[in-house]
Amino acid sequence: MAAIVVRPAEPADAAEIVYLGALMYKAVGAKPTPIWALDSTAVVKERLGKDLYGMVIDAEEGGLAACGLVNIVPRLPRPGRQAHKAGYVQWVSTAPQYHRRGYAREIMTALLEWTDEQGIEVIELHATPDGRELYRELGFFVKTDNISMTALRADAAKEVPEV
Repeated sequence: MAAIVVRPAEPADAAEIVYLGALMYKAVGAKPTPIWALDSTAVVKERLGKDLYGMVIDAEEGGLAACGLVNIVPRLPRPGRQAHKAGYVQWVSTAPQYHRRGYAREIMTALLEWTDEQGIEVIELHATPDGRELYRELGFFVKTDNISMTALRADAAKEVPEV
């Protein structure tokens, strides 16, 4: 089997990254729209290389087989932490015909190596049940010292689940 080649994402990859992101969202029950895709493509294209870093694997037939992004965000200083930035991993996605080849692991390993080089100490993500074991193997854990909570505002508030 040929070696997996992971490379940094470029603005020209934005549309393919968004396509793979849409596949990931569909897998968790979301419904990406054409407007979402256009807006997301513009945002990814604009932010890559600034506060958004991505890794991709090219597909044999053209386009992308897999991708992953990490948002870099400023953080207020915390006791015991040196870095004033954190990373939030999003859109780790592999096209269905490339599943079970280790692409997500390779993407995540490359993203974590990059964040290490940048001195980013805290990396967060949300995991699907399918991805949870991979993330554990890469050093992620479920926090137990506090509760993660989300507030949905404006139009998004319509999606708040009943408790």
